[in-house]
Amino acid sequence: MILTSLAIDQQQFEARTGWLIKPQGACKGDSCIPLPADSRNGDGSLDAGVLAARLGMPLIHDADNHLWALGPETGVTGRALTSAAMPRLVLPDVDGNLFDIASLRGQKVLLTTWASWCGCRTDNPLWAELRERLHPRGLEIVTIAMDTAGAQAARPWIEAGKPRHPALIDAGHVMGELFGVVNVPNGIWVDESGMIVRPPEPSWPGRTPVTDLELEDLEEWDTIDEVTQKHVEILREVKKMRFETALYLEMLEDWVEKGAASRYALSPADVIARSQPRSQAVAEAAARFELGQYLHLDGNHAAAVPHWREAHRLQPLNWTYKRQAWSFEDAGDLDANRVYDGNMLTDLKALGGENYYPKIEP
Repeated sequence: MILTSLAIDQQQFEARTGWLIKPQGACKGDSCIPLPADSRNGDGSLDAGVLAARLGMPLIHDADNHLWALGPETGVTGRALTSAAMPRLVLPDVDGNLFDIASLRGQKVLLTTWASWCGCRTDNPLWAELRERLHPRGLEIVTIAMDTAGAQAARPWIEAGKPRHPALIDAGHVMGELFGVVNVPNGIWVDESGMIVRPPEPSWPGRTPVTDLELEDLEEWDTIDEVTQKHVEILREVKKMRFETALYLEMLEDWVEKGAASRYALSPADVIARSQPRSQAVAEAAARFELGQYLHLDGNHAAAVPHWREAHRLQPLNWTYKRQAWSFEDAGDLDANRVYDGNMLTDLKALGGENYYPKIEP
């Protein structure tokens, strides 16, 4: 949450973080954290410093730009999710029209993330096809582009799918802050009552064109002027990646058919336990990344870079942070270390393509 002062409007705080300020304190789901009297200023606003201390939220100050960033909480579960209850999520479509996920209450919902800087951008037509097949059985699919570049970058890939489902833009990467998404594509299952029954995990619509990718296909990519040995090396790593496409579709169809009786629908406790660990360093990375986004979109890219570099250092396996930042540099030069300490080629080779997507735990 970006702040221009340490006084926060209560409604804005609640809408952004999901924490509700009640007489008993700050509450989310079944958790309530008592707040001291000085958590509220004389004008009724909330004191960011006090809230940060009580909820374990990092508060990062960028003095040069007169900004603060309040990161997500760490003080309750130590995980990305404090509660399995679906938080408020309102995002725009490519034309700027806001869509409230809560309007889908009463249906099963799959939230699936992607980005224009990911090969999964080519999955959009497949998600549209799957939605048409499963929607009559009670499932709505919502595709969400985690793209700081916004609708301009996402539009061609959304329009290629001709979706009749909500296709939304997450320019602020709030999916990372709210749910702990660290890579794309990732899917989240939400049941009819608004409870998360599976936290973020790799998601595919039964198949993905990326698995069929060959060297000659790279020549058609809009970000590549000339295929080099670096592209050959990165394709070798992509070929090692774990794409559990058939398993994910099997799980999804089982849940659509059986609902709460599906063996793939998790309890609230398991949903929280399986969400990403969130240490103070990880929460600070979220705040740093958000500061970088704000500054970049405000036209001050040079000031964004140090915050993005720090986010990469604090959470080195958050690929949405890395690939988003790299996408604003020379996208065709896979070995350029002029701006960041890492890049797609060296970081993926160091990790090993086989470790890029974690194994799905049914």
